[in-house]
Amino acid sequence: MFFKRILWVSVSLVCCLVSGVQAAEMRMFENQFGKVEVPVKPKCVVSLHDFSLTVQLYELGIRPCGSVARKRFWSEPYFRGVEHRFDTEGLVYVGSHKSPDEEAIAMLEPDLIIGLPYQEKLKDKLSNIAPVVILPTKEKTIEEWAAQLADLVGETARYKDQKKEYQWVVSEFKRLIPNPEKVTVTTLEIYEDNFQLIGRGGLDEVIADMGLGRTQGYKNAKKGVNYSLERISDLDADVIIDTYEPLLDSREETEEFRASPQWKSLFAVKNNQFLYFNRSRYGDSMGGLIGSSYLLLSHLAERDLKTQQK
Repeated sequence: MFFKRILWVSVSLVCCLVSGVQAAEMRMFENQFGKVEVPVKPKCVVSLHDFSLTVQLYELGIRPCGSVARKRFWSEPYFRGVEHRFDTEGLVYVGSHKSPDEEAIAMLEPDLIIGLPYQEKLKDKLSNIAPVVILPTKEKTIEEWAAQLADLVGETARYKDQKKEYQWVVSEFKRLIPNPEKVTVTTLEIYEDNFQLIGRGGLDEVIADMGLGRTQGYKNAKKGVNYSLERISDLDADVIIDTYEPLLDSREETEEFRASPQWKSLFAVKNNQFLYFNRSRYGDSMGGLIGSSYLLLSHLAERDLKTQQK
């Protein structure tokens, strides 16, 4: 009986060890940021950006165990682009995207951490906790880096479904508007007394994929630069798209800008072709591309659109 018990214990230990080895099965992942040994099937993924990475993980069917978020004093963290679409119960807040909380991340015992290019400086420190993969969200299109993320977490099949839907919407748009380059679009963000050329939620990528045109003023301007109200006429187009952030009350704060004579004299505004979208509705993800493409399909291709070009 004694020897049988020892044999049973030994077999149990071996089974546990084999099970542990299987759970920790690793493979090599490689992109332009280098090679990283990662788990074949990650169990606890920490995301270092909510609007780009966390939302895309949820879209792929992966529930991260931790994520950075937006947070004001004395308020609960807000996982931007995620909360209105997915159940975030159990998702642990691990600081801001600019300064993730290393202790909070370590407490989760993750087996994979995913970040953006500007967070590469954190890679050495966080690699002491778990493998860290940096995705090329600035160097590649959303469609390209989302394919890397899907491969990383073993959800390429889901990604292919997303890509197929997105490509269908783009093709449908081009069917309805056979010469999309003749329709000019300006994407911007208005602040209290200035504006920048920004298209959130993949809008700029969708516009390029649909083949829509840009005005010369837009092409000559620089992204990431604040321009005064006096420059707004240089960016006039058939369609103008701005995005607001409810969390920051940006819609209310920019009312004066949008009430100005310079703004009201724009072709797009006069012809009711100014579109105002919630910038947190769609993240910088495949779901964001799909959502933004449906918006443009509805607002541009499925209406009687006026253009300045004869």
